[in-house]
Amino acid sequence: MCGPIAALAQTAPAPAPADERAVVEADIIVTARRSDERLQDVPVSVQVVTGDKLSQLAITSADELSKLAPGLTLVNDAASTQVSLRGVSWRPGSGTPATPIYFNEVPFDPGNTVVSLFDIGQIEVLRGPQGTSRGAPSISGAVTIATKKPNLTEFGGYVQGFYASANHLDLQAAINVPIIKDILAIRLATNIENSEANRVYSVNSTIKPSIKDRSFRGTVLFTPTDTVSILGMYQRRTTDKLFYNQVVGTGSPGAAASPVAFLGALGAIPANFNGPALTIGQRASVQDAPSIFKEKIDLLTVNASWEVFGQKLSYNFGRQFNRGPATFTTSDPLNMIPGFESYTSPSNIGLPEFSTHEIRLSSMPDADRPFDYDIGWFSKHSQGTLNFNAPVYLAGAFGGPTSLPGAVRTPNPAYVLNSSTNIGIGQVFDSFYGDVKFHLSPKTELTGGLAIVRDRVPVSLAITTFPALNNIGNLNVVRLGFPAAYQPLVTSCAVVGAFSGANIVASTAYPGTCDAVVPAGVGNATQNNNDKYTAALYNFSLSHKFTDDILAYATTGSSFRTGLPAISNPGLPTNLVTPAPETAKSYEVGIKTSWGRRLQVNASVFQLDYKNQLTTFEGVQYFNTVSSRVALTSLAFYRNVDSQVRGFELEINAQPIRNLTLNATLAYSQIKSKGALVPSNPGDCAGAAAVTAANPINFCPSVAGQVLNQDAPFSATTSGNYNIPLTNALDGYLRFNVAYKGNNPNYGNFRQAGAFRSTPAYAIVDLYAGLTGGHSAWSLGVYAKNVFDKQAELARVTPVNNVYGPYAIAPAGYDQVRTTLPRELGVTLRYAFGSK
Repeated sequence: MCGPIAALAQTAPAPAPADERAVVEADIIVTARRSDERLQDVPVSVQVVTGDKLSQLAITSADELSKLAPGLTLVNDAASTQVSLRGVSWRPGSGTPATPIYFNEVPFDPGNTVVSLFDIGQIEVLRGPQGTSRGAPSISGAVTIATKKPNLTEFGGYVQGFYASANHLDLQAAINVPIIKDILAIRLATNIENSEANRVYSVNSTIKPSIKDRSFRGTVLFTPTDTVSILGMYQRRTTDKLFYNQVVGTGSPGAAASPVAFLGALGAIPANFNGPALTIGQRASVQDAPSIFKEKIDLLTVNASWEVFGQKLSYNFGRQFNRGPATFTTSDPLNMIPGFESYTSPSNIGLPEFSTHEIRLSSMPDADRPFDYDIGWFSKHSQGTLNFNAPVYLAGAFGGPTSLPGAVRTPNPAYVLNSSTNIGIGQVFDSFYGDVKFHLSPKTELTGGLAIVRDRVPVSLAITTFPALNNIGNLNVVRLGFPAAYQPLVTSCAVVGAFSGANIVASTAYPGTCDAVVPAGVGNATQNNNDKYTAALYNFSLSHKFTDDILAYATTGSSFRTGLPAISNPGLPTNLVTPAPETAKSYEVGIKTSWGRRLQVNASVFQLDYKNQLTTFEGVQYFNTVSSRVALTSLAFYRNVDSQVRGFELEINAQPIRNLTLNATLAYSQIKSKGALVPSNPGDCAGAAAVTAANPINFCPSVAGQVLNQDAPFSATTSGNYNIPLTNALDGYLRFNVAYKGNNPNYGNFRQAGAFRSTPAYAIVDLYAGLTGGHSAWSLGVYAKNVFDKQAELARVTPVNNVYGPYAIAPAGYDQVRTTLPRELGVTLRYAFGSK
């Protein structure tokens, strides 16, 4: 489908008068099928967002693309990064991306492309199977991002920026320089952005959240002949981010005095020791310090082509360099250790490798040939080792058995079990693919494609633990664990050790108590996977133009995707570590229509049938055999569920009166289980009991027909632009964008008390007004995003206190949530000259 189009694609002609734009918009050129085609002539569901549109709506983050493309969700949030399309979601740790994000025709790691947007030529949201035309398999679709190319003939550039509430500052600039006219040109662009991150502030810290993002890009275009083109781009992005995890709830209710607590006598724990009652609207955290996220990413792309003997030979290369230092991720978002923030510290060992190669041979257009073809080879190699330093705070780390939360704020290092986890992750992926388009008649086309994919995913895990002490309480409490006949004999910690067979000594830190000696290597573990897969994919499409203004099409295709082992979930049963590969089949019919010069209506309906769909189950309790505690599964814990997705998309582009353009886009996709057993929490179903070493994880039935959507099934956007001629050289404008999310009946599989939690529908309204002059050479405007300050939940999880065992008798009282950004008011300014 064509998308909200208030500006032209980079390859389209110069802007036309307002009353003619409806026609010009239909002539936007897209590369959905790897060749230049009119948007309305492509038998594929496509949505286009131009760089001009991003500028007009003050969009600088990929997160906000979902405001323009219903059914697409992009979340840039470190480990919680998410890409969803047609109801199918991908997050880091799930393996091959379900929806690849292409940056200048290179499918980089989505976490490094779902970031800042600047100097963009065009973004295309492609819906439906992509495995036989782009190398990287995908059943739900793909997103392509193309940066602006150098202009070979005209000098030019622009500078633009905005300043908004919460100290949100964004500055962009670009300059285009033809070095040798028609042969060599260079384009330099930069983006500088500061903000207060997610605007979640901690009640226990004066440090404000912040993001400082700096991006620089250089692009060179070299066309030595009419048949040879080489485009090279190098981009560096550095990000410094401080942020907090938002929580909601009453805070801890505390706990009564316990004569025999988890590890010894412990006094009464007061209510709200970890923080006050907090609501969604307060946008608050209880952390004592923020997470510290630093990133330095370099991207290199090369796109070369050579037209020879009526064929076009293309080569696309991509290289990603992750040069960022260690980050510090808070591991106590519930503040169960008041006054001290615990961290895990992931870092790269060496420079990770990520590179892609693609070679394609395509036929050039020929009116006398009844078919066109593409054949190609795509390869992706990635390899790197990630190190996690994750300390475990044993009893005694924050005082003796009677120490209450917050009494001791500096851990005793003798009672800290330090561990070092090295995770080696790699992928060797190759795809051999081809498409043939048969022109059965001037108005009918049949396309068939086939791909053979080979995927190898080598993964290794090595956990090394170091010695520590674990305080087991005072001698009187210890005696309670022995038969009465032996209790009179228990006169020292050494005797306790002799009876128990453990290495127990008298504590020097806490006189009158005993310490269990935890030797080095007690939690050591290794894991090695080298899974290899091969699959054949297909795609067929039949389209017919009933008239020049009505195109109908039908497509079917298949896909294959491997999943990674659940490497960040130590202590899982071995049979739950690696999910099976996912396969899927797609069926779609659609129609594209133009009604006169002022109206376009496009629609499609689709169905996806999944076998072993990779589905994340974050926040499920399991027994961690490394720490011997109850833990929660992370985003990297995936299981397989057979499911079916059904949905539709509808888009209307209209120009009802002169100078006014309107767009409305609707998307619906609902995922339903075909029946399975899925990981669950205690109490979610009959038989789901407390997690113990004997019952390491629970499973509950997912009945056939159960909705599995992680995002709202229904979403819609509507936008409009009204130009107001003031003088021959000055225009005014009014714009709006409304993004609507429908009700999500099961809130992304989040349960409370065994029942799914539903979230209500909501809408985000953005408004814009301003002036443009000098044939759009400059513009000055104001805007309000989220005008009504709607605070809606987007994600929720209930963590357990696995940070410090002695305080586990007191419930945390909080859920961790992610919400929409609050209202933002800003002013924008742009000036462009020459080729812009």
